[in-house]
Amino acid sequence: LAYIEWFMPFPSAPDQHSGLYKLSQSFHGGEKLASIMPLANILRSVHLILNFGAVIPQEWMSDTVLDDCNIFWLNLYLDRYTFCLFK
Repeated sequence: LAYIEWFMPFPSAPDQHSGLYKLSQSFHGGEKLASIMPLANILRSVHLILNFGAVIPQEWMSDTVLDDCNIFWLNLYLDRYTFCLFK
């Protein structure tokens, strides 16, 4: 089994400056939307890059940053397949 935190659907086009897709986490009732699902249902993983803006918030720590950040970039350059899939 795997714990999955859900994100909003991809925007129709990547960011015009970075060329990356900006993703935001899905919430329901103020809580992150998450599920437990069988590993057999997962097609592939992705690599997300934190969107921290011009300055990284000092309160972000390595053990809590995924809880603190709600906006991420999809790393299209992780591997050739991912690059070809989104370009």
